[in-house]
Amino acid sequence: MAHEIRQIDQALESPMRPCIAVLGGIKVDDSIEVAHNMLENNIADEVWFTGGVANLAIHLSGNNIGEGNVSFLQNELQGAWESTVESATALLEQHGDKIVLPTDVAANVEENRIDIKVENLPIHAPLFDMGLASIFALSSRIKSAGTIILNGPAGVFELPDFALGTIEMLNACAESNGYAVMGGGHTATLVSKRGLADKMGHVSTGGGACLDYIAGRTLPGIEALEISAQRYQLEITPLIQDE
Repeated sequence: MAHEIRQIDQALESPMRPCIAVLGGIKVDDSIEVAHNMLENNIADEVWFTGGVANLAIHLSGNNIGEGNVSFLQNELQGAWESTVESATALLEQHGDKIVLPTDVAANVEENRIDIKVENLPIHAPLFDMGLASIFALSSRIKSAGTIILNGPAGVFELPDFALGTIEMLNACAESNGYAVMGGGHTATLVSKRGLADKMGHVSTGGGACLDYIAGRTLPGIEALEISAQRYQLEITPLIQDE
């Protein structure tokens, strides 16, 4: 665990530039918190949103994603809906110039993939992936980045027609010369299943702990060690040493 924290810490404290964060999945509130931390502390130069968090950001940017897609997000967030919307709105206002949203999306229309430009929304069908133009743009940016911190799928990857965005962004990370950090949970599982783990800089085994760490939250284990060090008057040495 200490080795894993050291690797992630290095990517956060002294990333090769440009450093981009690619945040997706359906844990929208967590992704917003991660984006806040990475932009407020100048960790990431850009944040690219995919998946559910992209749908919310598109909606808050003034594009009607359709009542069904809004209702889905509200159902997922439950009591955290209002606070997440408030936090996401503030994020877009404060750091909108560093946040990249999809320009097109893929809707599930009667089990068929239909790509549609964001400007042509709404569509009365669920949004399940990024569109082809957005997938190409994200893949290109990943390949030119010095550090990539990725957490969460780009869409409903369980359905073959809507796995393209997730597959291509993982392939781009594997092909990039940059240092790619893969978050835990679904992201780590997908990387492993596709046989790409050895082509990444780091694949987290910490699941939610990785998400907590890049969101700037205190990890209980680290907090306990710091308290113990203070109690026994031990010197705490930073993981990242100046050359």
